[in-house]
Amino acid sequence: MTDKNVQADITRAHQAKMLLENPLYIEAVTAMRAAMLIEFESSKLDSPESRHDLWQRMQLMKLFQGKFEEIVKLGKRAQDTINITKVQ
Repeated sequence: MTDKNVQADITRAHQAKMLLENPLYIEAVTAMRAAMLIEFESSKLDSPESRHDLWQRMQLMKLFQGKFEEIVKLGKRAQDTINITKVQ
């Protein structure tokens, strides 16, 4: 991994972390999850297609958030690598 790639990972991680901590993002994600939960709770057992569609949307939300968290972790590892290199 080049220094340029490491720095890019750190920058992306910082941006992702700022987004994950942004009150508007948190509010939007919380509202979307709440809406999906309400929709699931009020769904009928005899409509498996709509329940499956809702389940897929909930999984997509988890994947979306997981990707941002992955970017943050990658940047943390890149920063750790830089710090170790500086010490040596």
